[in-house]
Amino acid sequence: MTRLVRLATFSAFVAGVTALAETEADPRHVDRSPHWQRTGKNVLAGFGNMYHATVLETDDPSYPLRMWFFGWAAADCNPGFPGCDAIFHARGTDLDTWEVYCGEDGWDPSRNPGQWVPVIAPRDKPYDAWHNGDPSVVRHEGRYFMAYSATGKNTDGMGFGQSGDTDGDLYCVMGAVSDDGIHWQRTKAPLLIYGPEVGAPRHGPGDAFVNGMYHRPSLLFDEGKWRLWFDYWCGSDVAMGYAEAPADGFMRGAFKVLRAGADPLLHEWPNPSVVKVGGTYRSFADPSGYGQGWPGRQLAEAESDDGINWRILGWIPPDPDTPACHVPSAGVVCDGAGAEWLVVFYSCQIGGDPYDFRYNRIRYMKQRMR
Repeated sequence: MTRLVRLATFSAFVAGVTALAETEADPRHVDRSPHWQRTGKNVLAGFGNMYHATVLETDDPSYPLRMWFFGWAAADCNPGFPGCDAIFHARGTDLDTWEVYCGEDGWDPSRNPGQWVPVIAPRDKPYDAWHNGDPSVVRHEGRYFMAYSATGKNTDGMGFGQSGDTDGDLYCVMGAVSDDGIHWQRTKAPLLIYGPEVGAPRHGPGDAFVNGMYHRPSLLFDEGKWRLWFDYWCGSDVAMGYAEAPADGFMRGAFKVLRAGADPLLHEWPNPSVVKVGGTYRSFADPSGYGQGWPGRQLAEAESDDGINWRILGWIPPDPDTPACHVPSAGVVCDGAGAEWLVVFYSCQIGGDPYDFRYNRIRYMKQRMR
């Protein structure tokens, strides 16, 4: 997958330029796994390459949980659908039991990826003709609001690496709204896009890193406004940035980037997910620095009192049957007994030799809040 390969390149780059302090004070040496319950069960599996499962609790008594996730269902790049990466939808009776949307054919409880139909797939814009993914969904005033990553071939119509490509790919964060979580009205323009990236020449023939590359959003409606965390290329690593919009500004794209460029919230914090638990913000990411190659990117955890100033708490080693766990997505759900849980979904990489970067299992870990 294009972005996955690039993140691997990012990680290799960062590993080459960042000297990690081998001290106990370094949060990258603090193992947070004792704070989490993991079952090792696959929530979804059997697909080609899928990950980033965002889960919300709803008021539907039959299916109280909804999930949006993305990638390749039955085969690489979703043959039969536009572009490559697409967003799919599932509904669940509990954290372990899901059925996936299959279009007019209804829902698939057998989890056969050949029947799955995306709810959002790429279109023909320079910024979204190839990749739609990384969904972050908020339930607000009875409607679903989604921020998601989009990538296109930029203005020359040639994808990165193709012969004749002059401007690389174009990255952005798109938005959409829905009444049912299935049928979505997209924003007319990206919520976030770095203007100088549009049509900009690459720095060199093998350079995939073009300017801002705003991507991988994490959306909250908080303190009476929309708050959006995202990752981007800051010139040395994949950092976490931040933007805001007024309560009525989502569909008209009124987001203002407040932290990006050379002033990120956190350096080397790719694929961020932010959730608010009580008065504390928690963020999860899969930064590099825990070894070499793909396994060198691992789940990590941070906290904040305001969503702006962050403290890295430590990392969470992968499950024993996979070389790496990546792309966390956090949410808060209640169980049938009234307990409240912070739940983080993540995906397991295949690995092997030669190394397979694809993800073939989606799982979760949880932490009791009350």
